[in-house]
Amino acid sequence: MDLQIRFEGGAFDDYVALADRLNSIRDFRGRVRQELGPPEDGTLDAGVIEMLTVAVGSGGLGVALTNSLNTWLETRRAGLVAKVTVTAKRRTVKLRARDANTEAVQLLGEILRDADER
Repeated sequence: MDLQIRFEGGAFDDYVALADRLNSIRDFRGRVRQELGPPEDGTLDAGVIEMLTVAVGSGGLGVALTNSLNTWLETRRAGLVAKVTVTAKRRTVKLRARDANTEAVQLLGEILRDADER
């Protein structure tokens, strides 16, 4: 099972910072991919990061990711919103930086546990 993370009000640096943070955690090393969008017209670059995809499989990594993401968001600027999509369930939860995310984290945890049971 994969989770897709997109930012509303985010920038390239936010994707890089979160990918670095997750890759610093042993359980997530090698599971985080930076997905690039199409290059802008008239340029030869590879495009900008459009989202992060994290392979969580089963066994509780989804809940660990949710907690790590929420902790990371507490250190970010207000206004940043992480849209986390559970691909197996096609459900999206929004986690807001510096806001109380208890309900959103619980909901995402329930979605992930439900997906693990299938």
